Amino acid sequence: MSTATIVGLGTIGSVVASLVARMPDISRLALIDPDTYTESNLVNQAINNTAPGRPKVEVQAAAIHAINQQIQVDAIEASVENVPLGRMDSTVLVSCVDNRNARQTINRVAWRHGIPWIDAAVDTASLVRINAYVPGESAPCIECGWDQQIYDLLEFEYPCDAGNSPVPATGTPAELGTLAASMQAAELRRLLGDAVDDASLVGSQLMIDTLTHTRHISRFKRNEQCRFDHELWRVERVQLTPQENTLADLFSAIPAGSDSAITLEGQTFAMYVDCVVCGSRSNIGLAVYGRLPIGARTCGCGGRMIAPGFFRLEALQRSELSPTFLRMKLAALGLQSGDVLSVDDGSSPTRHVEIRYGAAQ
Repeated sequence: MSTATIVGLGTIGSVVASLVARMPDISRLALIDPDTYTESNLVNQAINNTAPGRPKVEVQAAAIHAINQQIQVDAIEASVENVPLGRMDSTVLVSCVDNRNARQTINRVAWRHGIPWIDAAVDTASLVRINAYVPGESAPCIECGWDQQIYDLLEFEYPCDAGNSPVPATGTPAELGTLAASMQAAELRRLLGDAVDDASLVGSQLMIDTLTHTRHISRFKRNEQCRFDHELWRVERVQLTPQENTLADLFSAIPAGSDSAITLEGQTFAMYVDCVVCGSRSNIGLAVYGRLPIGARTCGCGGRMIAPGFFRLEALQRSELSPTFLRMKLAALGLQSGDVLSVDDGSSPTRHVEIRYGAAQ
């Protein structure tokens, strides 16, 4: 049996979820979305009038079980950037997001796991776009087609300190979202059947213009100057418990030398946060910055709290951590089941270790 992860449950994703739930080969679905449905979503998303005000993952999980009670659903109410890598391991990844920042994360996750992913978008009032990727050292990824201007826009539009600002509704017509979802589902079915042939969209982009009833297919090649490393990871696993095991236990379980450093790809660690309005500083000890709760990101004056660059750590160097930090519980640090940590001792090849808290989530 196969599994799938769907990221984004809006105009496209809400339809994809119901289509994938009807595929007999799918035994488990992971759903990822941080948002709740609103009244405005009723006009173009696959929901009914009981959905507004409820988390998107909750609504779609219930809809999937109404279609197929046997399918296992992992409903993850979080932005894809904050979901542990291990929880997205599946046969195929399906991207229904509306920004490059999320697509960059999904691309990275797919390559680290070595699993295909299918992206879809509605670019104007009449254009539907579908891309498919199968990870490999010589295979093209989404970033192979990005230039400096796109990276500049990425940093400008989606800064890491953007907080939890609501994403505006795109107003995508329902019929375009449904068409994109149907094309994704068809390509998913092809990939599940290992039908990567000349008719497949792997390494290609299909653009359909519903206004002129025309289509165009572009083929891509691996860009040797691509900023992404295209590396597929071999992941080891360690069994640890969040409320009991400490950072010292993690270093011991790896095992790692005294000069070893651990990183969590896509995340940084922080010790302090400052208010952008009144300038007050709060000591947060040590934590995964992107996973700080809303309360820790908001000052008493109402201003946004951000971590100054000087107090942000790209890696945790064992030799530089105080005994107090080493005694911290992993859960207090912000590490979660399924997180994959990269361990570098400066001499041996980098190792990638997935944390499993008791029973895997």
